[in-house]
Amino acid sequence: MQKNLAYSIILTSLIILISACSGDNKDEKDKKKKFAIPVVTSSIKQATISSTYHSTATLESRNDAQVISRVTGIIEHLTAEEGDYVEKGQLLAKIDSRRYQLSLNKAQAELASLNLELSRLKKLHARKLVSSDQIDKLSFSKQSATAARDLAALDLQDSQIKAPITGFISQKMAKKGHFTQSYQQLFHIVNQQDLQAVLYVPEAQLANVKLNQLATLTFSALPSKKFTANVRSISPIVDHNSGTFKVILSLANEKSLLKPGMFAQISVVFDTHHNALTIPNDAIVYRDGQKYLFVIKGKKAIEIPIATGFVQEQLTEIISDIALNSEVVIQGHRNLKHKALIEVINKPAVKSHTLASDQ
Repeated sequence: MQKNLAYSIILTSLIILISACSGDNKDEKDKKKKFAIPVVTSSIKQATISSTYHSTATLESRNDAQVISRVTGIIEHLTAEEGDYVEKGQLLAKIDSRRYQLSLNKAQAELASLNLELSRLKKLHARKLVSSDQIDKLSFSKQSATAARDLAALDLQDSQIKAPITGFISQKMAKKGHFTQSYQQLFHIVNQQDLQAVLYVPEAQLANVKLNQLATLTFSALPSKKFTANVRSISPIVDHNSGTFKVILSLANEKSLLKPGMFAQISVVFDTHHNALTIPNDAIVYRDGQKYLFVIKGKKAIEIPIATGFVQEQLTEIISDIALNSEVVIQGHRNLKHKALIEVINKPAVKSHTLASDQ
């Protein structure tokens, strides 16, 4: 009986020991599973990426004109209003021209009289009855009278105000019956077909800006549309006060959707790389002035230093030696260390029928 009791004690001890070992293995597995850090990943892909400069500017008309009066007088007739489209040379207003017509008539009469007198003296000079000095003095008087006649004709012509360029009347300062003086502004005309935007770019970008570079413009008033422009001119000097240089973009406006004065958000494309290796910006870890990625190798995250190229919106170009389609961590890497155990939580779930077929 004592022998049976001893055997029972030994068997019970073995069962307890086996249970304890099984529990330790389970705790160890649970501990390993607990240290797997959940992460979200993305793949390195090929894409076209550009280096861009972002700024804002107000649209201007490349061709505009201040229409002024060159003569004084009462405005007796207007043929254009604000918003009207006018052609170059089209009549916009008329100033009372009676005085200018009379001045022209007087100048023409004086010139005709001098012509007759000069003709008579030349005949007398041929007969040696008058001196050459008299002929010369009368010739100078004729030149003066001719200039007076031309000035009077110009004043009469300037009493009709005409459009110097083709475009739209943006402002009208003249009113019928008002008295206008010389060089007083009457209209402002803008050409909406040829617009420009003026940028003031930091000196650090001087080497990147080139003529004919492409730019994209967007407007809050036209949120669903994008417009293209090109670099037309680059200032040869840098403003020492602001540290910027002037860049003018030229854009066509055939459909007249854009108006001078509209506020534009502008992206100037400096250069473009095709088939570049790109990653989401969120994948990059910055530490001690160096950039790093966590690349997935099996169930671990491997930290590698990288060099980057262009950045465009949410993508960054990778110029380091790294394989296409490599899986990198984009969320959760703040808590990662080199060779840390990870669990990818954005992998697609395996369907139940697939599991059944595997079994």
